[in-house]
Amino acid sequence: MESGTLIAGRYELVERLGRGGMGEVWASRDRDLHRDVAVKFLADDTDAPPDLRHRFEREAVAAAQINHPNVVALYDRGVHDGLRFMVMERVEGTALTEHVRGGKPMDVTRALEIAQEICAALAAAHKAKVIHYDIKPSNVMLTADGRVKVVDFGIAGFSHTHTFTVAPTTVLSPAGTASYGAPEQFLDQRGDERSDLYALGGVLFALLAGEPPFTGANDLSVIRRKLDGEAPRLNALRPDVPAPLTDLVAELLQRDPDKRPANAQVVHERLRQARTATLPDRTEDLVKSGAPEPATVPAGATTLQDPPSTAEPFEMTWTGEEFPSTYTEATRKDPRPRWIVVAVLAVATPLTMWLGVNFGDDTPGDPLKYAMFLALYPALLACLVVPLYAIYLAVYTRAWLRHSRGLPQRHPWSLRVDSYGITTADPRCATPSTGPAGRRTFPWNEIETVSLERTAAGRYHRCNALRVRFHGTQRQFSRFRPAGWIGLDVSIPELQRGQDERPPLCVLGPMDEQRHRALIEALARHAGPRWSPQTGP
Repeated sequence: MESGTLIAGRYELVERLGRGGMGEVWASRDRDLHRDVAVKFLADDTDAPPDLRHRFEREAVAAAQINHPNVVALYDRGVHDGLRFMVMERVEGTALTEHVRGGKPMDVTRALEIAQEICAALAAAHKAKVIHYDIKPSNVMLTADGRVKVVDFGIAGFSHTHTFTVAPTTVLSPAGTASYGAPEQFLDQRGDERSDLYALGGVLFALLAGEPPFTGANDLSVIRRKLDGEAPRLNALRPDVPAPLTDLVAELLQRDPDKRPANAQVVHERLRQARTATLPDRTEDLVKSGAPEPATVPAGATTLQDPPSTAEPFEMTWTGEEFPSTYTEATRKDPRPRWIVVAVLAVATPLTMWLGVNFGDDTPGDPLKYAMFLALYPALLACLVVPLYAIYLAVYTRAWLRHSRGLPQRHPWSLRVDSYGITTADPRCATPSTGPAGRRTFPWNEIETVSLERTAAGRYHRCNALRVRFHGTQRQFSRFRPAGWIGLDVSIPELQRGQDERPPLCVLGPMDEQRHRALIEALARHAGPRWSPQTGP
């Protein structure tokens, strides 16, 4: 294969991303839908052992069963010139392996965030009767904005209730990765959904401790240790890890599947609770300095806790290549007719001055000469005003043309609404506390109200935005930059004038009706009484 090859008359190969024993992966372009994809080829069928062909087939079937933002999407599959291929979502990012190397433990909050998203992917897979069987850092990708994408369902299994026929699981070898696979995967029994939970525990252990729970000179020694003994306690290597989290990891790494948590939904909820307990107040990221003290609870009073929700989150990412004219509207009229006035004045002003000096007789009292002389005064004034107005009009016209021509921002941003709160990401909002992805999380317990409203984005645009009011926050947020903000101007007129205290957290890029409805449903489901279903002016 070479760059420029057209696969199935549709997918143009752009760049080889990797090559291995199973085949090649190419960055490609879908000419029909005008989007970037990844095309994975199986090694030449004549050279590939049957085991690899079975894995390739199973990976395609397994991935096709799952529709979840934390699982890489499968778009197509087929055969081209005798080579099997599948077309997948292209993930721009790095493997989680890059964050585990070197034995450096990860921050507890970030590790929990990653584990929670892996668990959400597993919950979706298990709901679709798919068992991954090979959860490990190299099969978890982190996108540019820090999101998790679970990849490679090459040795996936299916629960007994599936109704389609694929290659039998028993032909697949090996049964998993020694460092992360569950003990039962290396015995006669194949395992079930709880095997994925064991692997999740191993990944979380590696993130927090800097190394997997079991190590050895080779895979066989690792498997032997895993079959004969229990995993070490996490707090023996990382004393600062909270006790509930240590207990959860220990339960996930139990040799006996019956002693592990029942399912991924249970683990997801426990991870959410652990993350809630460790995540600091993130409102300070919004105001950058001196956030108000949290409200205190009077003696004898009780606080109402929202019931935990395990419903699917809403998540959407915009690439920054979208045209602003598709999701914003200009707040000012077309300035181009005003250039006609400027042009007329630019010609009339010097002409008037010339006529005032040179037209008419020098006879004292000549009325025409006198009238032209009087015209010199407004002409002189126009000489000063017209250039200044032209500069203003040039700035105005540039902003108007930027909107009308739809110049892309070329900066990605994303929005997520889940049971924990609202998370946005925009590299332009990056601070030391948010990381290079500019990722900010706003928990529900800090939010009083949330709504979708039309918002003036600077001087020249209006757009739909997600706006919130925070508990007890009386500060102005006029210089806070929401994710997806238009242009360089970060002023928020209503906040600057003190007319509102609800900063927009995220601009909503192009959304079809289905995605817009999904966002509203997610807000109603997760925000509960905080959700204000209204549209601002």
